[in-house]
Amino acid sequence: MKIRTPYFPIGSSYYPPTHRPEDWSRDLANMQRAGLRMIRTAELITSWDYIEARRGEPEWNWLDQIFELAGQHGIQIVLGTGSCNPPIWMIEQFPDLQRVSREGMKYPTNTVWGWACVNNPGLRNELTRYLTMLLDRYSQNPTLYCWQIDNQIGQGNAFTEAEHSHGRRYGYWCYCDHCARLFREYVRAKYQDIDALNYAWSWDPTHYRYYEWHQIQPPRSLPAEWGNGTAWLDFRVFVQKSIADYVRMQHDLIKAYDPQQLTMHNLYDCLRPDLGARNEPNHWDIGGITDIIGHDIYPSENNFRKDPSFSSWFFDFAYSVAHHNHKTMWVPELESGPIGGFSAGPNFATGPLDIKRFNIACLGHGAKCMLYQGYRDWNFIPLTWGALVDFHGEPTARYHAAAEVCRVVREHEDFFLDALPPQAQIALYHSHENVIVLDGQANEKFLYRALRGAHTALWEAGYTLQFVEPRFLGADTAQYKVIVLPFVMHLPQSHADGLREFVAGGGTLVGFAKLGHVDEKGWAWNDRPGAGLTTLFGAKETHIEVFRESHRKLTIQVEPGNPLFEGIEAETIQGYWHRQEFELADDVDALARFVDGAPAILRRPYGKGYAVLVATQLDMAYWEARDPALRQLFDNLMRLSGVHKDVLVSSVEADYARRRVDAHLLSNGAQHAVLVNNEGEEPVDVTITVPAAASAAGAREGFSGQALLLRQTNGAQFTLHLPAEDGAIVMLS
Repeated sequence: MKIRTPYFPIGSSYYPPTHRPEDWSRDLANMQRAGLRMIRTAELITSWDYIEARRGEPEWNWLDQIFELAGQHGIQIVLGTGSCNPPIWMIEQFPDLQRVSREGMKYPTNTVWGWACVNNPGLRNELTRYLTMLLDRYSQNPTLYCWQIDNQIGQGNAFTEAEHSHGRRYGYWCYCDHCARLFREYVRAKYQDIDALNYAWSWDPTHYRYYEWHQIQPPRSLPAEWGNGTAWLDFRVFVQKSIADYVRMQHDLIKAYDPQQLTMHNLYDCLRPDLGARNEPNHWDIGGITDIIGHDIYPSENNFRKDPSFSSWFFDFAYSVAHHNHKTMWVPELESGPIGGFSAGPNFATGPLDIKRFNIACLGHGAKCMLYQGYRDWNFIPLTWGALVDFHGEPTARYHAAAEVCRVVREHEDFFLDALPPQAQIALYHSHENVIVLDGQANEKFLYRALRGAHTALWEAGYTLQFVEPRFLGADTAQYKVIVLPFVMHLPQSHADGLREFVAGGGTLVGFAKLGHVDEKGWAWNDRPGAGLTTLFGAKETHIEVFRESHRKLTIQVEPGNPLFEGIEAETIQGYWHRQEFELADDVDALARFVDGAPAILRRPYGKGYAVLVATQLDMAYWEARDPALRQLFDNLMRLSGVHKDVLVSSVEADYARRRVDAHLLSNGAQHAVLVNNEGEEPVDVTITVPAAASAAGAREGFSGQALLLRQTNGAQFTLHLPAEDGAIVMLS
């Protein structure tokens, strides 16, 4: 169920004990003056560890006072459950509280949050007691809006020597006795019979056979280290389920206390180069638990100047998690100022135009709340962590930019509360199990490049994009025209069956070389494409080869007159890494061939749809080379599959606009808005066409109030000047 607030909440994190009490009222008055109507507190900083320094003696004074002051200024509060930061006295009561790495090292305290094991029964009992006290005291306070459960659950830093010497610099948790016991219970429930586990866990050269369940321990070696692949997959899925259960436990406790209470969790980016394989939760699972699902974003962390598609890459995934779970998406942490680097920083000097663009990106992807992290600069965190006001509480240019965002949103509040992005017609397939398998093989970098390559090519071509997880195939939220399968190696039979039904129902499926390498256990399928998809694509692999550098055998011939190559002037397009050869069914059409004549892109009708198979890694190829001919090929393939664009952007500076201008459509019935950012360092003039807004009679830019000349040319069309690193919101009336 989606949650609609009575107002559009824009606000900030604020931690009163870190500032002088005499400043609190002034700070909240300045928030109110800027239009900030929500604060988040006690979720991480000044949380449980600060409030209950002695067991049973919580210090509520500051929290009581901030509730009262916030109410006086018309500001509501998102209150943390504190579960990520238990008090230090709990170590004395529960010496086994800390998470344990696979090297046997306890996770340090007095460091990053999440150091306690979520499966520790002592933690769960004490958390139940503390959360009940919070509920007793604040649940009926009208200033409370909702509860934030934990904070970026699953996050962690590298601490062990093994982690720091490891090329990918991250560890795997948790190997404490409680997790070992619960893992045994998990696999016993999954396999029922120990002989079934012995079969599934067959793995040479260490081909153990267990005869008692107590013999089983969590695996410590990755498959890349000759560890047991199926055991590793089971354990990592168990860890993700444990994290989800910790969130669910708190959600259920809150709902049991009062069903009207709302819950939210703030996930963090699972689309880093490691794709969240370290210890992060399954985002799709968490998204189905809390009432509101949040995703935190710090765009400058990922250097948007070098990677202008990053915000859409991040938000397309975040919105997809909310969309498929029928939940509202929030941004509980949004970069608010210069960030990172300690004494050598800041790594990026976030300014007022950045604040404006960051908010436009949030709104354009369907966010229904933005909370800055944080409101006021903090002396005690010399990391440099952003702020709208300075150390003295004085407003900066970023504060005034935030106030402008609040003004524009408030002028069109009902629209922004109810409007959503259009249903995407293209989805990228994403599975945490696929991530786990490839990470265990030390091949996660291939998946990252494949996902980024496919997404970037389609983003630059101007398509609305989402992600889809296998459980949602066939759901009402997944009515796509095309599903793209970037480096999908882990492919259980049930997932393949869902993809087959998608094609039979009229969809187009696009796969790449070596599709479906392994089954649900991580064992190799006999034939490829795996899971019986040879009969879907009408192709069975006869040979596969790897080329680590550009090679003639990976080169695709551009064929003039072929619709797949329309608008491409290059003579060839370079593939990447794999080249796969096939035995083909009679009804398979070779849409494109390698220069030696072998089929490179295959298409086969199946039911009402089509199955397209690419015999090389064109998904990765675009991330590696950014070849405009390859981007055009992706564009042409989508057009041939019946996909249309929701927003069309054209410019004299066409290449700059493709790579630097990010435009999105929001719609609520016949009302529309175009939210557009120039992520580049040069000004640009763009012409924007919105086919869905054919009845629009006027256009006005929200920040400047400027009326734009609106034409009806295959939809509403207007021209807009975008200064460097600036953005706009154009309301179509």
